[in-house]
Amino acid sequence: MGYFDWHEQPGYWADVTRHFDGSAELLDVGCGTGWLAEHFASYTGIDGSADAVGIAAERGRNVLLGDVAEPLPFAEGRFDGVVVKDLLEHLDRPADLVSEVHRVLRPGGLVFASSPDAQGWVWDDYTHRRPYTRKSFRLLFADQGFEVLRVGYESVAPGVGVLSARTRRKRRPRVFAALAWLPFHRRNVWLLARRRAADGP
Repeated sequence: MGYFDWHEQPGYWADVTRHFDGSAELLDVGCGTGWLAEHFASYTGIDGSADAVGIAAERGRNVLLGDVAEPLPFAEGRFDGVVVKDLLEHLDRPADLVSEVHRVLRPGGLVFASSPDAQGWVWDDYTHRRPYTRKSFRLLFADQGFEVLRVGYESVAPGVGVLSARTRRKRRPRVFAALAWLPFHRRNVWLLARRRAADGP
């Protein structure tokens, strides 16, 4: 199994999709092969890997090749929702991307983001530049003008996605959701935030 096959749709995909209406104009930043396209009628992904973009094209998904560390190539206020999943931990300047996400969201639009919690396992991936606590993740988005609605933990213990897929669950099993709050459990921080409606385009 190749890298991009491994990072296709997780068994717990509704942990992400439940935050957005299926008709939303969605942007997926650092999308890989763009598995979220299967859940949204109006989907745009952007990724820095030519291989991922090529696979996405073969699968009929609208994914653009682009450097997510640079300004996003989209008009201000274009999207209803943005997903930034498992990306911010790889960036030198994460605040720059969060600011860009704020710019391309329409007033009232939502962003869902997740990144590894500040635990030792994070450094097993040499491409990780920083982990996050719930507080630092909240501040990262609040300081770029977002209204933070929720911040929580999600279990990323080995086997969670496999179990969810095999049991045909759309969300992580409740036991894993509860375990994620234990400080020794392998977890991500996730966040849901809104561009304030008072922000003009």
